[in-house]
Order: sequence, then structure tokens, then C-alpha cells
Amino acid sequence: MAFVALRSCCKVSAQPLSKYQSTLLRAFSASRAIANEASAVHTSYPYLNVHSVTLKDEAPAPNLKYALSYVSSKDIPSGKSIFDHPKLVIGWTPEQFSVNPRTFVGNDEFVHFLNEVLAENIHNIDDSSLKGLAKWQKEGWLHVADERNPPAWGRIPSPEDIIGSVLVKDGVIQPGTYQPMPAHRLVTANGIFQLSEPLKQCVIKNCKKDLAK
Repeated sequence: MAFVALRSCCKVSAQPLSKYQSTLLRAFSASRAIANEASAVHTSYPYLNVHSVTLKDEAPAPNLKYALSYVSSKDIPSGKSIFDHPKLVIGWTPEQFSVNPRTFVGNDEFVHFLNEVLAENIHNIDDSSLKGLAKWQKEGWLHVADERNPPAWGRIPSPEDIIGSVLVKDGVIQPGTYQPMPAHRLVTANGIFQLSEPLKQCVIKNCKKDLAK
């Protein structure tokens, strides 16, 4: 309610903040700081952190009580919460440690961030499996598979398990060729998406770089 009142005051006056308005602003800022409760490590996916949704503008629907992220509350600067960095929220769930494709709501901002990071870095990441596939394939487009449901060696994953594709020439991934797969789903019946360890560490590193901005 404090936030609504503050917006109303700001609309009717361009004058410096009154003592009452300043109090409202401090109260809203304090509510954000208080909202940065300690995150919990996900019981099924220990590389993910679960953040509680405490303010109604932090989730797309009232029943979505938790947000998932690669970063924990300890990574976030003092006085801020994960919701001050919306692109780092993977998505929201109604239950703390359950990720169900029927109730999970993905975050398009995170998907864009993820693909941006991969596009900029994938040709330089020391991923032995991906490099091995590139050497084996030699030429053409190589799919970057989601590891939650890995295909047999040399087989094509289902579209929902293809994160993106890269162009390979002479067995080497070419810079600037990464293309995201629109059909990829963050959560399926096989669980939440899983990057290879090298790709995951690259994304986590970039998440933490974003926090420092």
C-alpha cells in the first residue's frame, strides 16, 4: 500500500519529497531489503537456489510462491533481492522443492540471458563432450543437448531437449554461429533443464557478473 501511496503523491506534485513521502520511500526500500530472505538450496537440484516470493509484484501469479535461480541470497548485494535482477530468475513454482511442468512458469528474460551468454561464449568453453561431438561430426550444424534427457551418442535429441545449435567446420565450433532453439522447454516431465558442467559454470559466472553491475 505504501508504494501505491507514494506513486499517487509523485503524480500530483513535482515538489521535493515531503517528510511523509520520504517516510513512505524508506518504508518501501526497507520492505525490499526485508524481502531478501535467505534462499534455500533445492533438494533435487543442488546447483539451484530457491527464493521466497514475498511481494505481489515479484511473480506473475499469486500462487507462485517461489523463484528459482543459479544465484543464492549470499551472492546478492546487501539491500537487494533476486527480484532486483529479474533476468536471473529462471522461473517460478507454487511449491518450494517441486518442479512440475504443469505448474512451473518460465521467465523469458532468463531464457534471453541464457542464450546470450551461450552465444558469446560457447566456442571458447572447454566442454570435452561438446568438442568431442564437433570433432566426430566434422561439418554442419551441431545441437547443444539438454542433459536432463541425453540422447544416445550421435543421435538427435527431441526438440524440447535442444538448447541451441552451433555451426561446425573442420571439427571446430565456429564463433558467432550459436542459434537458440525456440522449442526448448525449461521444464519437462524429465525435470528442469540441465547444462553440462562447463556450460553451467559459464552461465553462473555471468550471473554473478550481472549482480556486480
